[in-house]
Amino acid sequence: MKVKKTKRFIIYAMCFLVPLAIATCYFIYRRFAPFGNSSIMTVDMGQQYIDFFAHYRDTLLHNPSGFIYSFANALGGGMIGTWSYYLMSPLNLLILLFPLSKLPSVIAIITLLKYALSGLSFGYFLIQSKKYVSWSVVGFSTAYALMGWMIANQFNTLWIDAAIILPIIFLGFQRVLHDKSSVLYVVALTIMFIINYYMGWMIALFLTAYMVIYGIARAYPVDTSKYFHIIVKWIKASVLSAMLTAWLLIPTFFSLLAGKTHYTRNQFQIRFEYNPLDMLGKFFNGSVDFKQLPSGTANIFVGSIVVILFVYYFFISSIKKNVRFANLGLTAFMILSMVFQPLDLLWHGWQLPVWYTFRFSYLFSFLMIVTAFSAFLHILKEGLDSKRFSIVMGLIVLGVAYVGIFKKHFEYLHSDNFIWGCVFLVISAGVIIACAIYKQSLLLAVTVFVVMAGEAGLNMVTSLNNLDYLKSHDFTTYTKMLRKEVNQVKQKDKSFYRIGTTFARTKNDAFAADFNGGSIFSSTLEANTSQFFKHIGQPNGDSFVLYSNGTMFTDSLLGMKYYMNQQIPENNPNKKQQKEPVPALTRKPDLTSYELLSQDKLIGTYKNPYALPLGFLAPKSGMNNNKIASDPIEYQNELANRLDPNIKSLYQPANYSHIRYNNIYKISKLNNAILKKKNMMELSYIILTVPVQANTSYYMTLGTNFNKGQISISVDGQNQTQFTPSERTIIANIGNEQVAGNINIQIFVNASSTMLRDVRLYKVHNSKIAQFSNDMKANPFKINKWNERSMSGTVNVKSNNQALTTTIPYSKGWHATVDGKAVTPKMWENMFLYVPMTKGHHTVKLSFWPEGLTAGLIIGLIGWIFIGFEFYRSRSKKKKALTNSETIEFRDQD
Repeated sequence: MKVKKTKRFIIYAMCFLVPLAIATCYFIYRRFAPFGNSSIMTVDMGQQYIDFFAHYRDTLLHNPSGFIYSFANALGGGMIGTWSYYLMSPLNLLILLFPLSKLPSVIAIITLLKYALSGLSFGYFLIQSKKYVSWSVVGFSTAYALMGWMIANQFNTLWIDAAIILPIIFLGFQRVLHDKSSVLYVVALTIMFIINYYMGWMIALFLTAYMVIYGIARAYPVDTSKYFHIIVKWIKASVLSAMLTAWLLIPTFFSLLAGKTHYTRNQFQIRFEYNPLDMLGKFFNGSVDFKQLPSGTANIFVGSIVVILFVYYFFISSIKKNVRFANLGLTAFMILSMVFQPLDLLWHGWQLPVWYTFRFSYLFSFLMIVTAFSAFLHILKEGLDSKRFSIVMGLIVLGVAYVGIFKKHFEYLHSDNFIWGCVFLVISAGVIIACAIYKQSLLLAVTVFVVMAGEAGLNMVTSLNNLDYLKSHDFTTYTKMLRKEVNQVKQKDKSFYRIGTTFARTKNDAFAADFNGGSIFSSTLEANTSQFFKHIGQPNGDSFVLYSNGTMFTDSLLGMKYYMNQQIPENNPNKKQQKEPVPALTRKPDLTSYELLSQDKLIGTYKNPYALPLGFLAPKSGMNNNKIASDPIEYQNELANRLDPNIKSLYQPANYSHIRYNNIYKISKLNNAILKKKNMMELSYIILTVPVQANTSYYMTLGTNFNKGQISISVDGQNQTQFTPSERTIIANIGNEQVAGNINIQIFVNASSTMLRDVRLYKVHNSKIAQFSNDMKANPFKINKWNERSMSGTVNVKSNNQALTTTIPYSKGWHATVDGKAVTPKMWENMFLYVPMTKGHHTVKLSFWPEGLTAGLIIGLIGWIFIGFEFYRSRSKKKKALTNSETIEFRDQD
């Protein structure tokens, strides 16, 4: 017994250590931090997740209210949806043990641990469910931990926990099917829903498909008379798991209603997304590259031994036909899901993914490896049926031949990787045959492990070598620099304000440097925020907004009290212009009208004298607007007029005095003009000379063809840096001169011809902005106490037709009290929150409590009460059975 326990412990340890060793060796080879100056940051890990992890650290160590709400989330937004999707992995707690400067290293360590824990989890599942302990278990566990889906999604670390929890969920699921305890199933599924509801949904759908298909095939591992009882037991356990996570799932559901569901277009189409045979290429190593990430076929690499054994499983006559048919049905359903668009849509919650297609394919890989292991055990017990095995190998050879013949179609598949795949296929077939002959040979068990681990490791190297990664200092140095500037501002000003920047590493810089900003890149972005940014001429999309093109009016309205600039404005005579040491986002001449507070070698910090407080009084009549102007300048004009009727119109059209042409046919007007080259090979541009007034801001609107790179712009010889893309017309700041003169706008044509869609010139005098600012500041909401989810202050209302207007994004989670009495907040501009007021001096408190959280807590409590009831009932049954047993024994003695 002691020997068996020791052997089991060794196998468990190896299931953990082998994937860890392989992945660590690769990390060392690529010099990923902490083993060098590179990092695992690529695509979303570098552009999105790393900043959320910085926020995770700040929230848990310094600002717990950030779990509920954060003003770093664009202009402000609920955070439970963000946490439930991105940040709930328990391994993230390791982040708290290290300084922020080590964050890329910590993320790499967490990733390595996830590889290792996936192997351990799968090894535990195999040993517990199959009652078989051997070195071959380590091979199958390594194949699982390093399967193609894991490699392709290494940087999507938020999903990888699913690979760790899935084997435990399935082990508990099997116990339910055998009419045993459902405790493990409930606990594991609950943990999965808490860690990542998205992956939890996919696992739940997989289990549902299993129940339906196996039920139809009558393949449950119990007598048919118990089928109904098993189904009820499974449903009850699943519902209980959902109840225990309702405190997180219900608020997340409401968060999705405000965001992702608004972006869901009519994506349902009855069609196949590609030829199912195209999946065969993904069984070869090295099948991941940058072209495959956004739109490739499913990542299903599992290794040659698994592929052979998986196919052979369906030819094993000693396995009951109904079980084989059930497994075949589930396999067919999974394959169909990876090619048939309606099913693909179902797996992804009725919204096709942007990048990282077929995110559920790890479930198919899991099914393949588990099935292959079952076939392996049958071979060890019964040997091989040579005739049927020959048929299997013939089918596989046909698949290989298809890939070889049409290899040009598989652009990601290099010739050497194809050859290595064939070599491993031959070796794997030989190993399987040897196992069938010698069965329980220790040497062969080790050989199985070595071959499987070797092929998995090769796939990791050849796949991840196709990707490029950021240096660790790309994050650490930049974040340190930005936090330094932000902290200097925070030390001097403890009030509420937002900070704008003319540079950015990512759209989530506000999370990385812990400040109230105006940008976000998140799958949980609220639709109203994206729409508002589109209306005011800022870059926006389904999952991002970027406050890069603020005008003096929007800077004022949104309380952008401080601005950080990567260079000194052109016309500041007191400072020498610096090179751009930080990633330039936009050009902002308006900074010459702001106060320069400090300047170091990297950043200049400015104070905006026109920035409004978070709340101010405005006419109630201006709170209702159903008409949205299509032009962002016109929209801003109307918005300013509704808030301050005295301001009338802020912006006026600006004109150019003349145009110079270089290799361009003349045009009669600017807006919607078609610029056409005379000679395709020569540099082509026009130059607009625009007379400018002193103390006046100048802007140019740019249509969506600017996104496509068809035109580029410079102003007085300086490149008009601009983020792209955007859904609609954006506003670019082209001048703010202290003295009258001219500016020259050079528009380069980068195509044979292009239309200047929505290209117009506007101006606004600084005195207009000052007037608007002073009018709004006359009756401010004076905040005396605030954190991320609540604030309180006073306001003096001089008329009943005024409302306390804020630039807090509206949500049903916001609640208000006026002088201690509850008042229902309302929404203005389909974006922000306002509170109806009456004349007088009032104390106002605003607090945020996520919609659905109370209901979720109540449902969770009911779930715990049910658990207590079930525990009491089970204990009573055992006690009664014991009493009856003792009574019978006493009677027998009589």
